[in-house]
Amino acid sequence: MILVNLDGRVIGGNRSRCPNAAGFLIHAAVHKARPDVHAVCHAHTIHGKAWSCFARPLEMLTQDTCKFYNAHSVYNSYGGVVLAAEEGERIAHALGSGKGCILMNHGLLTVGGTVDEAAFLFGSMERSCQIQLLAEAAAANGMKKVVISDEEAAYNFKLESDSTILYAEFQAYYDYEDSMLDGAFRK
Repeated sequence: MILVNLDGRVIGGNRSRCPNAAGFLIHAAVHKARPDVHAVCHAHTIHGKAWSCFARPLEMLTQDTCKFYNAHSVYNSYGGVVLAAEEGERIAHALGSGKGCILMNHGLLTVGGTVDEAAFLFGSMERSCQIQLLAEAAAANGMKKVVISDEEAAYNFKLESDSTILYAEFQAYYDYEDSMLDGAFRK
């Protein structure tokens, strides 16, 4: 984890390596477009990359996916490795006011008012992509997929997508890492 200012200078976190140039262009554009965002999570995870190949938003298949109800988007213009500020700006525009964005043929991106919120949403989005892929495979073999109704999804979103709740949801993961590493990751 690294903290970089908008000029690209590392100002906190892991100072052992310089920031990734493509990552910086994406994150900087999101931060400029969204003053409410204090943390951005972006990675090329297995299930996120696999689902991104379809350039489709997630369906509301589970209670957890409802955290993204009308709050995630798809950036459907793959331009290769992000080497220009304009590509980062287009990704930020695709994210809009949402909590997450699926980057076609690329990966996932989530945001939050805290690192904890963005990280919890990232893990939830990755697992939601995995569930979507499993459900699609089962549906392709004749099983009927049942999608949560808009009314129920909106209700779940209202109850479980508040930034305070998402921050608190992440604390179990944080405590686990702290316990497993005997606090070493905080040094």
